[in-house]
Amino acid sequence: QTSAAMASESLFTMLMTKKPGNFAEQIVYEDDKVMAFLDKFPQVPGHTLVVPKVQVEKAHEMSEDVAAAVGMAVAKVAAKVVKATGTDQYNILVNNGKDSGQEVPHVHFHIIPRTAGDYTQSWAKSIEATRADSNVKPGKLPDDDFTGDMKDLRDKIRA
Repeated sequence: QTSAAMASESLFTMLMTKKPGNFAEQIVYEDDKVMAFLDKFPQVPGHTLVVPKVQVEKAHEMSEDVAAAVGMAVAKVAAKVVKATGTDQYNILVNNGKDSGQEVPHVHFHIIPRTAGDYTQSWAKSIEATRADSNVKPGKLPDDDFTGDMKDLRDKIRA
């Protein structure tokens, strides 16, 4: 429980522990560390959330064992969504923090089935369509040795 010590129970923690109303109807997978359930406000039929039972806000805050369990659950649930929806194309998305679009401060992975023509553009193109003028898109990475800011950033990530 990082991110400001998670002062209060998240919506997902409450749903997974109390299972109010017909929430149990939404559950499609559960093990000791992870629960997956249909999104209450789906983008498309089959839109599913995979959520660790331990409450942390961002992916990098998960312990290694929880991250491994979530990764395994994402793969298992994605296969179930593929079988159930009949499409083997899908997005797996996670928003980390309010500025990225995270609405519930409890890390969760969206599995969103996709079919031809379901949206007028890809996720990446829709992001580009809404890029703020002040957010200049970086250029293509160099084909030779990295230098300057790019080398510094790479080295910080490697460290």
